[in-house]
Amino acid sequence: MKKADVIEALLATLCSERDGLARMTQAARDEATHGESRPENQYDTRALEASYLAAGQGQRLIELGQLIGWLELAGADCDVVRVGALLELESDAGAARWLFVAPAGGTRLHLDGKTVDVISPASLFGRALAGLEAGDSAEVVGPRGRSEWELLAVY
Repeated sequence: MKKADVIEALLATLCSERDGLARMTQAARDEATHGESRPENQYDTRALEASYLAAGQGQRLIELGQLIGWLELAGADCDVVRVGALLELESDAGAARWLFVAPAGGTRLHLDGKTVDVISPASLFGRALAGLEAGDSAEVVGPRGRSEWELLAVY
């Protein structure tokens, strides 16, 4: 698996999410400011709710823009686990796993028949693997219990 392919797929996913969110944010702003959204009585909060929604979506748009900007600059290979690293791992049970460390995680990509999970440095794996090199092992304690992972490669 190539790191450039992971970055390209993640960029495409995030740009698509950003474009859809931009349309939804504009619709929420239009709803909040439309003349027919004026409260009919003191209990009518449609416009207020729409403005809260637009504000939250606007904040997510800013975060997506920052992540996209970072990804456009992230491409150099790494020798230790840090933001920008593509990781190949194997558990003590023999399960293989691919991770990409980004400033914000939560996205799952499917490339070349493999799944790549995008994680943040603050995630369980991010904290357990930070600063390790290929050949190192780490114990991850999560909701499913303890697991031992060997870091096969860092790209």
